[in-house]
Amino acid sequence: MRNLLIMLTLLWLSGCAYKAEQAPAGSWQAQQNTLSQLHNWQLSAKLGIITPDERGSLSLFWRQNSNDYRMNLTNVVGKRVFDLSRNGQNVQLTDSKGKLHQASNARDLVLELTGWDLPVEQLSYWIKGLPGVGDKVTYDAQQRPGTISAHGWQLQYLGYTQIDGLWLPSRLNLTHNDTQLRLAISQWEFK
Repeated sequence: MRNLLIMLTLLWLSGCAYKAEQAPAGSWQAQQNTLSQLHNWQLSAKLGIITPDERGSLSLFWRQNSNDYRMNLTNVVGKRVFDLSRNGQNVQLTDSKGKLHQASNARDLVLELTGWDLPVEQLSYWIKGLPGVGDKVTYDAQQRPGTISAHGWQLQYLGYTQIDGLWLPSRLNLTHNDTQLRLAISQWEFK
């Protein structure tokens, strides 16, 4: 009986030790793990773009399905600025006149057609508050990303909101050379 009691105690202790190594529920590490596995989501936001030549406010709708996405930008009166989508390795942009453009790189395509430098591929991670590999990160008091420096971009997370138990960015500022982006996310949805 004594041996059985010792065995049960050891099994219980080993179970506790295993749980102690896992990230505590609600911690940023646990949320990072969850967010990195979140591949299907969509959001609605306001996007401010400031360049030396123009200043504008747009509505942004973004739907992400694994590596594929659809990004729709409209102006204040609801007119399409462009639709950008990626399906496999194919990137397509439909401009405001309905003309279709294709490329293998979204950032270069947007820059060529609009003059806007948008880090589309990185933004799909940054918008969730996830730094990329090699990104320089500083953290806020809750250990969430506060700033990220990568690929010549400087990101500043100005607000977070809690949705379904996850802390997600609600406001971001991004700067690169003479381009500044201000993003205010109004709605997140997960699939």
